[in-house]
Amino acid sequence: MNVVEPYEPVQHHWFYNQQVDSKDSWQPFSREDSQRLEDAYSRVGKNEKDEVVATDGRRYDVRLRERKRYSVYWEQKPAEVRRCSWFHKGSKDMNYTPYSEELCNLLEDAYMIAMTLEEWKTNLELPTGETVILHNPKLMMQYPSSCKEFPPSPNERTQPRTLKRGIENIPVEIPEGEPEIVDHLVFMVHGIGPACDIRLRGIVQCGDMFDLNEFRNASDSLIKSHFRQSEDSCIIGRVEYLPVNWHKVLHGETTGVDKEIERITLPSISRLRQFSNDTVLDLFFYNSATYCQTIVDTVASEINRLHSLFLQRHPHFTGHVSLVGHSLGSLILFDLLTNQDTDADGTPHEVSEIKLNKRKILHGNIRYYKLKYNLPNNSIFILQVSIDYPQLAFHPQAFFAMGSPIGMFLIVRGLKRIDPNYSFPTCKSFYNIFHPFDPVAYRIEPMILSPDMDLPPMLIPHHKGRKRMHLELKEGLTRVSSDLLGSLRMVWQSISQVPAPALAEGAISSMTPTDEAEVSPMEQEERNFTKVGTLNRGRRIDFVLQETPIESFNEYLFAIQSHLCYWESVDTALLVLREIYGNIPARNTNL
Repeated sequence: MNVVEPYEPVQHHWFYNQQVDSKDSWQPFSREDSQRLEDAYSRVGKNEKDEVVATDGRRYDVRLRERKRYSVYWEQKPAEVRRCSWFHKGSKDMNYTPYSEELCNLLEDAYMIAMTLEEWKTNLELPTGETVILHNPKLMMQYPSSCKEFPPSPNERTQPRTLKRGIENIPVEIPEGEPEIVDHLVFMVHGIGPACDIRLRGIVQCGDMFDLNEFRNASDSLIKSHFRQSEDSCIIGRVEYLPVNWHKVLHGETTGVDKEIERITLPSISRLRQFSNDTVLDLFFYNSATYCQTIVDTVASEINRLHSLFLQRHPHFTGHVSLVGHSLGSLILFDLLTNQDTDADGTPHEVSEIKLNKRKILHGNIRYYKLKYNLPNNSIFILQVSIDYPQLAFHPQAFFAMGSPIGMFLIVRGLKRIDPNYSFPTCKSFYNIFHPFDPVAYRIEPMILSPDMDLPPMLIPHHKGRKRMHLELKEGLTRVSSDLLGSLRMVWQSISQVPAPALAEGAISSMTPTDEAEVSPMEQEERNFTKVGTLNRGRRIDFVLQETPIESFNEYLFAIQSHLCYWESVDTALLVLREIYGNIPARNTNL
């Protein structure tokens, strides 16, 4: 005799609809967020007031009565939210799609009756005209409206859909919940154009509407792998990354610049011209007196707005704030930080004081001023567009420039050397991060060091704790060739000209290059050289990523991609975390 399994109510899970290539893609909330939504759902029926639940690290609000998910920090179309328990999938679909809540309730009632009465193979007519047949608890199918009998022939154009009850019966990856405590806040400013990566996604779409899910997910994974002990001990929580979008304001209705540019744009090669108008022109806008002021004001006001809003949603936040700029965004932040006021209780250093010369220069209708650096021995003037720089509401802990043209712009402005004693008035750490094949990136350290000093950039360690295999192989071959030349030189000297008593002394001197070759040039520089100006508190400034093996085959082919790689770079995320959690040891993960 078969044992009848008692009916158990289904466990609901909450989903939201995310548009991917103009198609619906239903994504599950984390278990913690779903439980919060479920608890609020049980209260909505008792209260007339709508329940608003913060989700996704408090970056989104879900309004239960509306069944909508709203972004908090940036503009984004509200997404539909569902309380799901039943799912369906066609033969050609990749993922299961949740039914509407009404159909879920209808299917659950039919399932409960079948389980209680043990009556299977019953037909259920849906309001959409389709037919659902419950064969048994493990096999349930949905047939098209044209099919009233069981089952349709395989030759029919429309195939039946498979039904599943409960999220535990479908293959779906439920995201992990984020820690409530935020240790550090990072604002990320994009570069030219609306696209931020090789897939031409916007700053908000490198995740959600440039809420940087790619970079945030990499950061969260690194905290779990490299700072696991500190995380398990609740010493650290998480880092929040928020986007700063200035391109939309510059090219919006307020300025009207896009309409004016469109009027004078030639009709030929329209796609290329449109791409140029959306990207390359941003460089010219930043060198325009009118639009440079708009860009700087937008970046500063947006950062201050996001900072204020973040503090409202995280009233117990006591951590620090850092800035990240990509491409032109790094230059904007560099100019902003250069023109910040110092602490109210501190006095600015003579060498870092920047003043405006009273004499303004007119070229047509464009105003320029001479940016003055008061240095110990002389003063350097830089011709720059005359604008008023707004002040940030906080003092950043660190500034990270990714794929940055700062060095090139400084030289074009007339500054050939940065005084070693110069530092930002309100920010004490500065990192210049670049890919070796990035055509837009330039170095900073050669502008600080003396011209006769050739110091290679610091190689950013791989997040798994070692160099990439092809770089180790290349370095190994270099070391072997050096050893071979040293050995041949020693043999030749011993045969041709070195007397026996002096052989030992000569051998010692000839072995010195070999011994030194066993230490990589980067390690030698790190040991022998410790101070590079004061922009990064005397530490190194230029940091280079390791190219992947496929990139090493043709650096020209991957040049554009290398300029857009930082948003998904795990190694870059680890460097940022090491600066943020500087005194907390990171675990080395050799795999």
